[in-house]
Amino acid sequence: MRRLFRSAIFTFTTGLLILSGDPAGAEERRVALVIGNANYASAPPLATSVNDAEDIAKVLTGLGFDIVLRRDTTAADLRSAIAEFSQKSTNADIAIVYYAGYSLNVGVGGYLVPTDARLLNSSDVRSETISLPEVMFGAGKARSLGLVVLDALRGNPFPVDTESLNIDSGADTASSRSGGARNVLLLFATEPRKISEQGHGRNSPLAAALLENLPKPGLEINFLLRNVRDHVRRSTHSRQTPYMYGQLSKQKIFIGTPKDAVATVPQDEAARAQPCDELAAAPDDTDLPPGIAGVAMEKIVAADAVTACTDSVNRFPTTSRFTYQLGRALFAAKDYDAALTNYRKAFDLGNIRALHTLGTLYDRGDGVERDPIRARLYYEIAAQKNFTPAMVNLATLYESGAGVAQDPAKAYALYQQAADLADAQAINKMGELTEKGHGVEQNPKSARALYEKSAGMGNPEAMVNLARCLANGIGGRKDIPEARKLLARAAKAGSTQARNIIAATTRRERK
Repeated sequence: MRRLFRSAIFTFTTGLLILSGDPAGAEERRVALVIGNANYASAPPLATSVNDAEDIAKVLTGLGFDIVLRRDTTAADLRSAIAEFSQKSTNADIAIVYYAGYSLNVGVGGYLVPTDARLLNSSDVRSETISLPEVMFGAGKARSLGLVVLDALRGNPFPVDTESLNIDSGADTASSRSGGARNVLLLFATEPRKISEQGHGRNSPLAAALLENLPKPGLEINFLLRNVRDHVRRSTHSRQTPYMYGQLSKQKIFIGTPKDAVATVPQDEAARAQPCDELAAAPDDTDLPPGIAGVAMEKIVAADAVTACTDSVNRFPTTSRFTYQLGRALFAAKDYDAALTNYRKAFDLGNIRALHTLGTLYDRGDGVERDPIRARLYYEIAAQKNFTPAMVNLATLYESGAGVAQDPAKAYALYQQAADLADAQAINKMGELTEKGHGVEQNPKSARALYEKSAGMGNPEAMVNLARCLANGIGGRKDIPEARKLLARAAKAGSTQARNIIAATTRRERK
């Protein structure tokens, strides 16, 4: 299917984006709204829109953006997402909107088309779609840059006759409708009245260009967008040229990392244990200084930990573990917004554990509204960096169908990836799926072998599973005394399930 870019808007001038000033600082706040509409109730489905949105969201998350990601949005969903994004943009330095889906150019402005739009007649346009100025208004609240990217399919498959609805063709009208939003740049897939191409692979030409160029360090926004334009022209053999319009401040703006933002090597003192480590380190953090065991969240003395970790962050601003631990301290103090901010900052400094922690918070709804889709996004990014707890949690989402289509086979494959990196929990989960025959051929003997391997690595859940196999002769010999020993080991290792089984067994034996 061909993409016909909206004919309404904006004159591109090559000299528009000549900027000067200082690069964005490390404390910069970034937010993004990413929409992918593919499955329409009254129009043909779009091949790449959801892929485009998911891939853009992953890249922006990796660049420190707080993402509002939505797929196949109805009008109510889209308005809700824009409202959430607009609220976040109020305190942001950079705000980006990426939209992939159908759009219309009707009357004096562009319109984003939700998946439940029917558009039977002209009166439906304003009630069933979202106007471009609404989106620009939210992005325009950012202090340094608002960027709106419309990777929109412009063919009109709906009954409404847009040609009879006063379609405008110039830049001036649309510009005036935007309210002259300061620091807002608009990027469209191709020039007015021109046809843009549907991607032949996973992504559209514009999305593919953005995915390649957004993460590149040292690309100021002017040069980044020029690279995107050139990339699209090359990939489409000059049949498509992205179209830009906007006004920016004189500040230099980098979406990726500025070339001169060189990370400072931590001082020797930062590598040694600090009071922040003693008060707020995570027990499962494998990168702690010697002698630090970590503190469970519920045992953190919040006031002391916040003070100590704030001091460490001030002294060692490029050492990610202190920023991460400050996030834990603030979470223990129930200052959830500040905790999330510091987890994101820690990830910006390279702390993958911080990103995984964000995923678990949204997965469980712990201190934030539960959002399995956002959790999945964070898990996927951390999993791509070989962080095995994220692989396990991502597999659990696929196993349960939370925020994603249930897929036991994919869950098993993810558990296998983590198991190959010696993750005991993943090996135990492989055993559970193998015992049930979910996503893999049922084999009690193989399941028991996996439980034995995981239990030997110290996993309490595997000890309980292996004890159950021994007690019932599943996958091998029956051995109740050995099962009792395993339950005792699991209970000692902290398994509540093992303690409950032991207590129930003791009560039965006393009767």
